[in-house]
Amino acid sequence: MSGFTKPTEEGRSVFGIDRLLLRLTVFGTIIVTIFVALFSRLWFLQVLEASEFRQLAKQNRTRLVESEPPRGLILDRNGRMLVRNRRSLSVTVDRQIVDTPKKTRKVLHRLSAQLDIPVKELKDNLQDEAVSPYKPVAVAVDVQEKDEFYIEENGEDFPGVAVENLPVRTYPRKQMAAQLLGYVGEISSDLLDSDHYGSKRYRAGDIVGRDGIEYTYDRFIRGRPSLERVVVNSAGDVVDSDPRREERPGDDLYLTLDARIQKVTEKALASGIAAARAEYRAPSGGAVVMDPDNGEIIAMASYPTFNPSILADGYSKKDARKLGAATSEDNSDDRLLNRPVLGGFPPGSTFKVVTAGAAMWSGVASPSTFLGCPPSTVFPPGGGPGSVIFNNWTSADMGYMGFAESLEVSCDTFYYQLGWAMEEAYGAALGDESERFQDYMRIAGFGHETGIDLPYEAEGRVADEAWCEAYRDYFCPIGWLPGYTVNMAIGQGELITTPLQMAVTYAAIANGGRIVKPHLGMSLGRTDEAGEVEILKDFKAKTVRRLPLDEGELAPLQQGLVDVISGDQGTAASAFAGYPQGNFPVAGKTGTAQIGDVDSGLNYAWFTSYAPADDPEYVVVTYLEKAGHGGESAAPVARQIYEAIFKVDDDPNVGLSQDFSG
Repeated sequence: MSGFTKPTEEGRSVFGIDRLLLRLTVFGTIIVTIFVALFSRLWFLQVLEASEFRQLAKQNRTRLVESEPPRGLILDRNGRMLVRNRRSLSVTVDRQIVDTPKKTRKVLHRLSAQLDIPVKELKDNLQDEAVSPYKPVAVAVDVQEKDEFYIEENGEDFPGVAVENLPVRTYPRKQMAAQLLGYVGEISSDLLDSDHYGSKRYRAGDIVGRDGIEYTYDRFIRGRPSLERVVVNSAGDVVDSDPRREERPGDDLYLTLDARIQKVTEKALASGIAAARAEYRAPSGGAVVMDPDNGEIIAMASYPTFNPSILADGYSKKDARKLGAATSEDNSDDRLLNRPVLGGFPPGSTFKVVTAGAAMWSGVASPSTFLGCPPSTVFPPGGGPGSVIFNNWTSADMGYMGFAESLEVSCDTFYYQLGWAMEEAYGAALGDESERFQDYMRIAGFGHETGIDLPYEAEGRVADEAWCEAYRDYFCPIGWLPGYTVNMAIGQGELITTPLQMAVTYAAIANGGRIVKPHLGMSLGRTDEAGEVEILKDFKAKTVRRLPLDEGELAPLQQGLVDVISGDQGTAASAFAGYPQGNFPVAGKTGTAQIGDVDSGLNYAWFTSYAPADDPEYVVVTYLEKAGHGGESAAPVARQIYEAIFKVDDDPNVGLSQDFSG
C-alpha cells in the first residue's frame, strides 16, 4: 500500500513531540511573565510608593470612642432638684490630627476669628494637661448654632475640629450646698491610680466626680458610656463606624438634705458672719444640721462659698485663684473647703460634756459629784516648783456645783479638776498605758473619721503620749506633761476637732448614747418616661457604737445643756432671749476656743445643740472663725436656724422661691 507516512522515532510520532514541547514552552513563558509582573509590582509598592502608603495609613485612623452618658440627677429628700444636666454646643479639637505647630496655629486663628475668642485662651484650653492626648479636647463651650454651621460647611479649613453637643452639669440653686455637691472634671492620673477610681471602669479621658457627692457616688450617677469603633480621615471626618456598646444614663441620687433647711442654714451663717464683722474679722465659718437618731445630714453650710457652675467644665489654675484655694495661711478664704468636714479647730467649752462623760466612765466622778468653781486652781495642788495656775473665765468664786450647773455657767476650774483627776489616776505621765480620758474621746468619735460619705474627711487630733513623742520637736520639747490633759478638759490645747465630730457626739447625748454614722446619701432612683420614680437602692443608717454611759450618767449632762439656754446664768440665755423655749426647747453649749489672748478677737466661737430637748429631732452645730465668744456670735446663728426649722415666725423669706447668694 502506497502513500505518505509520519516520521517516527522508536514507534512515536515526531510531530507529537514537537507539539508537547511547544505547549510546555508557552506555559512556562506565561508563568514567568506573571511572576515577573507580580514581583515588579511588589517592588514598586514597597520601594517607590512606600511613603505614599504610609501617609494614607496616617490619614485614616481607627479608634475606640467613648461617649459620656448623662449623669444622674441629684435631688434633696423631697425631690427638689439640686444638680441636673444641660446640653452645650462645644468646639473640640483632635490633637492627634492637629499635631504640628503650623496646623495648630492655622486652626486656632481660624477658630478665633469665627468664635471671637482670643487665640491664647483657645491655646491654653487645647494644651490642658488634664485632658487625655488621645481624646478631643473642648476649646470652647456654649458656642452658637451659626458657629456650628460655619465650621461644618467649611470643614476643609478646620481639620480635626468638631462641634459636639456635650452634657454639662448645671446647678439650679446656684451656691446652695456647693461644697457638699462637689464638681466633675476629667479624671487625673492621680485619681486613676487611686483606690476609688483605680478599676477597669475608668480610663484616661473619663469625666468623673472630682469632689463632694459627685466623687463619692460617681459609680452610681455616672452611668455607662457608649463605645463605638470609628475610622476617621485626615480632616477628622468619620468615614466608618461600628457601635460596640450602648450608653446607660446614670441613676438619680436622693440626698438626706432638706433644701429649705439648707437654704436657711446658709442664710443664717452668712448673716451671723456679717454681724460679727462689726467687731471681729470673722472671715469664715460653718454649720451642721443632723438628725440625731439616724445620722442624716439635713443641712451643712460652709462660708465663704461659691457657685459650682464655674467648675462645670473642669478645674483650672485660674479657677483656683478665683476661688481663693490655698491663698491664705489659714485657708480662711478658700471657698472650696468644706469646713464642717475638713476644718480642724479646738472646740472650747463645747467639749466639757465629753470631759464629764470621761470622768464618770473612768470612775473619778459620778452623776452626783460636786466640785468648787474658784477663780483659779493650781496643779499640782499646793503649788511649789513646777506648778501651773489655771484660771477660770471669771474672777468670781462661783461656789460648789454639780455637772448641770457647771455646764450652765461653763466653769473652767470645775473641769480642770476633772482633767487633773483623770491624769493622776490613769495618765501617761505615770506610765500607765491606759489613758482613759483619751480612750473615751475616741469612743465619742474624736481622733478619727466619722465615716461620712464625703471625701478627704479630717480626723482631728487627740493628743496623747504617743502623739507627743512623735511630734516632740514641734509640740512637746520636754515630753508629755499633765498640763496637756488639764487644758484638753476645757477643749483647749492640743485637741483638734471638726464641727461634724461635735455634731456626732452631741447626737449621742441627745439619743441616749448611740454614736451614729453621719451620711448624705439616702437612695438611688430612676424616673421612667411617665415620670414615675423607681427606687433602686436605699442607703441604711448605722449605729457605730455606744457611749459607755447609762441614762443616769447622761441625765445631768442633758439637764445642764437645757440650763445653758433656760437658766438665769446660762451662757446662751441672752442669745435666746424671747425665743419660745417652752414650745421648742433647745439644749446646747457655748464654746470659745482661745487663739492667743482671750480678748484678742482671734477666738473660735462655737455653739453645739439639739432640739426639741425632750424629743430631739435636730442637732445644730455652728462655729465662726476669729469671731469672739460663742454666746455672742455662734449661738445667734443657731437660733436663726431653729426659728426657721420650727417656723417660729412663719417667715416667708425662707421659702424656696428665692435664690440665696452668700
